[in-house]
Amino acid sequence: MTPESEIAPEVRKTGRGWVDLSAAMCALIISVTSLWVAVRHGHTMERMADANSRLVSANSYPLLQHFQSSAADLHSPDYTGGKRVASLNVVNSGVGPAKVETLEVFWNDRPVRTARELLQACCATSEDASLFSSRGWLGTSDLQGMMLRAGEMSRLLVISRDGESAGLAARFDEAYPKLKMRACYCSVFDECWVSNLETLHPQSAASCPKPEVAFAPPATP
Repeated sequence: MTPESEIAPEVRKTGRGWVDLSAAMCALIISVTSLWVAVRHGHTMERMADANSRLVSANSYPLLQHFQSSAADLHSPDYTGGKRVASLNVVNSGVGPAKVETLEVFWNDRPVRTARELLQACCATSEDASLFSSRGWLGTSDLQGMMLRAGEMSRLLVISRDGESAGLAARFDEAYPKLKMRACYCSVFDECWVSNLETLHPQSAASCPKPEVAFAPPATP
């Protein structure tokens, strides 16, 4: 709030030139000083408002990262009954929720649409032909168009390490370092970023354009 400027007192003339001049100069100095204080106060308030805005933005900053896991599926036992799995995961390591607008997954720089398509491209052999016509060994979840809370994790695909899919899961472990991803996500204040889900410094974006080939699981994995 800008303080009211002080009103310089009316200078009464004494008839003595040097006295009247001194009084006028004092009044001018008081007026200029009051104006300077008011302007500085306004600038200070603007800086405080900007700092508060940046602080609120920083406290809502999301950061998506991907990782591979071979631990027992403790978070989603419904997929494999708590057995060991190979999985592709995305976690929000930031301090604010992330609105995931788009998600892309690449193998050999070519985008893939589903978890099955990814596994067939990166890891499947002729021995796995019958596996892809069966169910129960693969779990998938969608991330595009979802809100991921701070600290929350989403498992894009989960492969059972038991039975026929054990070999495929092992080959996925080997292929994982060559896997590339790209996502565009926004904070609750609609500040958006494009990231490969590896960097700590995602690129700021004005908006999230729709990708040519989005990664999303089918209705039935």
